[in-house]
Amino acid sequence: MPKQMNKTMLLRDGGGKRARTRAKLIAATAAVIGEKGYDRASLEEIAARAGMTRGAVYGNFKNKEELFLVLIEARWKPIIPPFVRGAILKQQMRILGKTVAKEALARRDQAAAATAFQLYALTHEAMRARLTTQNAAIYRRMAKGLLKFVPAKQLPMPSEKFVRVLDALITGLLFTYFQTPELVTEDVIIAAFEALA
Repeated sequence: MPKQMNKTMLLRDGGGKRARTRAKLIAATAAVIGEKGYDRASLEEIAARAGMTRGAVYGNFKNKEELFLVLIEARWKPIIPPFVRGAILKQQMRILGKTVAKEALARRDQAAAATAFQLYALTHEAMRARLTTQNAAIYRRMAKGLLKFVPAKQLPMPSEKFVRVLDALITGLLFTYFQTPELVTEDVIIAAFEALA
């Protein structure tokens, strides 16, 4: 289909058909990667699971890596706790712990795909470099955001270092919960964050 015609059709459709196609492909990708991991998941199988052709995949995504990254961005959103202005650090950490515990339960069905992404990042230097750049920017924003709710003097370390510790703790708790939910219960998750205060 000519680019101009494709663009015109998208404008008429409001992007709805394309968005639905992408959503189906993302859901199929999550299912296939959850079952097989990233390296063994093929675009043919993903397309078949979505009830589409491989051409539909390439019509919406540059390659399997881009599809995988869109999946992670769509399904693995940052955990944003509802901090309360004026609350002391221990209360804020309790709020964060409760939010992480709730998200751990909600994200359990995404554990295999998230683990596949971790493995992919560990084995692909370009992805690690990309994550380092993205995370550095995220940590700067998080540090500024945290200081809106918790004064720097209440923190056990500089805010930019503290948010890195929080991120590492969140990631570790989530994946340990996915493996052993009977042992990493809500009270354990909350206690881990309160211990930082």
